[in-house]
Amino acid sequence: MGMDALVALVIGKTYDKVGLTTLITIPLLTLPIPFLAFSNSYNMAIITALLWGAVMGVHETIMRAAIADLVSIEHRGFAYGIFNTIYGVAWFAGSTIMGFVYDFSILDIIAFTVIMELISLIVFFLLRKEILLSWNNA
Repeated sequence: MGMDALVALVIGKTYDKVGLTTLITIPLLTLPIPFLAFSNSYNMAIITALLWGAVMGVHETIMRAAIADLVSIEHRGFAYGIFNTIYGVAWFAGSTIMGFVYDFSILDIIAFTVIMELISLIVFFLLRKEILLSWNNA
């Protein structure tokens, strides 16, 4: 939680200056977590916890700020509801899949995570381009 709080301050300030591009930090910070989390090293477990806290700080700060920037105030409450619903369902689905995969192989969990992170990067760049185009046309 301490890392979450520190990162929230830094990423919030960065988001105010840079905008949506700061969202790229989420998959970049998340990617090493499964590689470190499944090691037998105490130090790697500590680094994993710190990275997880950083990722949560980014999520809790700029994901919601981005919604406020993208959606008019009349529709913001509904947009937050949609976002949190999709976020929760996706988190549940990913966790469920990882739980099943854990019975087979830790390497498969790592592969699943890497594939999901790569997909998230592709989606990020596709959506970022669409959002920027819509802002320029408005």
